[in-house]
Amino acid sequence: MRLILFSVLLLATKLSFAKEPFILAAESSWPPYAKEDGQGISREIIEKAYALVGMKVTFVIVPYARALHLTKQGDVDGAFNVTRQQSTERDFLFGEEPLLQAAASFYFPPDSNLNFDSILDAPNRMSVAIIIGYEYGDLYDKQRYRFSEVAVTSQKQIIQLLRRNRVQSAIMFDRVAEYHLEQLKLPKDSIRKGPLNHISNIHVAFSRNRPSARDAMIKLDEGLRLLRLSHPQVNESAL
Repeated sequence: MRLILFSVLLLATKLSFAKEPFILAAESSWPPYAKEDGQGISREIIEKAYALVGMKVTFVIVPYARALHLTKQGDVDGAFNVTRQQSTERDFLFGEEPLLQAAASFYFPPDSNLNFDSILDAPNRMSVAIIIGYEYGDLYDKQRYRFSEVAVTSQKQIIQLLRRNRVQSAIMFDRVAEYHLEQLKLPKDSIRKGPLNHISNIHVAFSRNRPSARDAMIKLDEGLRLLRLSHPQVNESAL
């Protein structure tokens, strides 16, 4: 009788834990990957991957910098969309599987004569518009001391700064730039695309300070592998 009771209690405990969803912080300003309502390419991939391994996930929709803070504090299991590079690996755990890849380029005002082939050739003290808290690759981190950064909170602000010649350049992810130009009903030549800055592996960054985060990371890796077996194009969804 005791053995039966113990088995029932053990099963109930397992079911109780199984019902607890992982919690991820979803940024709200990186469409089409993450839209204002938290929907987008990245969330769709995450939900499908967790569903394949029988796990539930809930989302807290916040600005990107806040998402990273919540993850670092251990208030949520993880945050997306995070570039895996030296600066982020110090603070977060990363699984083996990226969500997707995304290319980012330099952009200039439409009438700018500024030209260079790579960031290594960019002029010193060049003004660069970026998003607060975003990562732009290890090479940019090594070169950023040479530039005058103008940090803003939205992609629309970056486009406005470029169109009004308030900055010499900006870095935007290419599909994000295309999305916002379409939403603003602006032609593509409203800003001028320059050289590639980097191609990022975009990840969920998991907390080092939350007990369930490591399991969330392992399960996401499992789900992403299964998802790519049935949908190989997931790897190319952002290119």
